[in-house]
Amino acid sequence: MITAVNWTSLRSERSACHTCPMSSLPDECFGTRLHLNRKTLDDVDDALEAVIQSFDELHVWMKWATSMPSRESIMALTLDDDGRFRSDERWAYWIREIDGGQLVGSATLDRRGVVEELEIGYWIRSDRTGRGYATEAASILTGAAFTYVPTTATVKISMDRANTASAAVPRKLGFAPVEEYGREIVTPGHSGMGSAWVTSREQWLGR
Repeated sequence: MITAVNWTSLRSERSACHTCPMSSLPDECFGTRLHLNRKTLDDVDDALEAVIQSFDELHVWMKWATSMPSRESIMALTLDDDGRFRSDERWAYWIREIDGGQLVGSATLDRRGVVEELEIGYWIRSDRTGRGYATEAASILTGAAFTYVPTTATVKISMDRANTASAAVPRKLGFAPVEEYGREIVTPGHSGMGSAWVTSREQWLGR
């Protein structure tokens, strides 16, 4: 279990959002080995290096990596993520190792139209897979969802059914499989079927 998340000391100044029922997440969150920092343009070159290093795997699963992303496209995605962070639509973070500061991936927490539910996404650079980093990042964001967004009743993680490595993350965290569903095939690895895993506030806080 990942418990070393310093929520209180890492609260950043929050952006005003008078029409949104959610409170903002902090700009930074820490786990045992990982530091999640809000996406900014300052990190674009490090992000591009991680994407290039990981492209052979990313383009198998990620719609935004069906072709090699450019620096400009990553900048555009980062600016979009920044706007969504400010409006409490989507909280997107770069993942860095605490020891050394290497950028090793990305993790997001999204509202996707289901009331009282937030969804986590993640990717880890290829030379850092197999270390439990995706599991730690997902654990950090699950805790953040229930800590900072009081209306959150459930947190979901979904992936293509063929992506067994990604499916191992919610399983390790105690999420329950809830459904399989048809999905569009848009990358080489997609099977046409997705799977979804969910944990509730009561289940997560009662572990």
